[in-house]
Amino acid sequence: MRIVVVGVGNLGSAIARSLTHSYSPREIVLVERNAETRQTLKAQHGCHVAPELSADYKVESGDLLILSVKPQDAVVTCSNLAPFVSPDAVILSVMAGVRVDTLAGIFKTRRIVRAMPNLGASIDESATGYYYCGNTLTPLDVEHVESLISRLGKRWRVEREELIDAYTAVAGSGPAYLCWLGEQIERVAIEFGISEQDAHAIVLQTFRGTALYLEQSSLTFAELRRRVTSPQGTTAAAISVLSEREADASVREAVGAACTRARELGS
Repeated sequence: MRIVVVGVGNLGSAIARSLTHSYSPREIVLVERNAETRQTLKAQHGCHVAPELSADYKVESGDLLILSVKPQDAVVTCSNLAPFVSPDAVILSVMAGVRVDTLAGIFKTRRIVRAMPNLGASIDESATGYYYCGNTLTPLDVEHVESLISRLGKRWRVEREELIDAYTAVAGSGPAYLCWLGEQIERVAIEFGISEQDAHAIVLQTFRGTALYLEQSSLTFAELRRRVTSPQGTTAAAISVLSEREADASVREAVGAACTRARELGS
């Protein structure tokens, strides 16, 4: 089986790195237009890096094509790829918002999986939602795709394609939400007199410790929040301000806007 990755940006590079841990470099082809970037990718991963698909680098039956290009470039890029892609190949798209129907119309196949990894893929800790039509892939196809997704972190299959937009808003954009919150807490810590370096380290360790505690204790977010919020204590004072400002509604509206945008990209 040959695996072809088109679009080797941050996510594509994370996928390529993961692939090289399990497959021979001879089985992997990366497609990148920029000549200088091609040289860097070749040195990093040791596999073949091509400027484009061609008669020499077709995606044949039994091969896997991974699409990791920007959503706004999807139609043009995929139209250029289509003549070199067999309808019997499996296509794995990690492009936000690009529908299966859109890809099926271009590649003339429904052997397509949509997945939404997030930033954690770069360290094998992604939270990935994925979707495919149940009758379009063989059990062996499913095994190959799920194995690849699992190498990036943890995976969740959804039964309806529109739920991938929700995954995009929650998990795909989620690291940015957490970083934004970290920025605000870090800024206040600095205003209180803590050094920039220490403020960053303290917030980061607080996030890390909380995540690990939640994972090991099996508590929900709400349960742990209540457990650490003593009545009339310091945490309660902070939560009171957030409640008064209706911060919860703002967060829900923000994540909803991300989901709406993912749907707009698809249309």
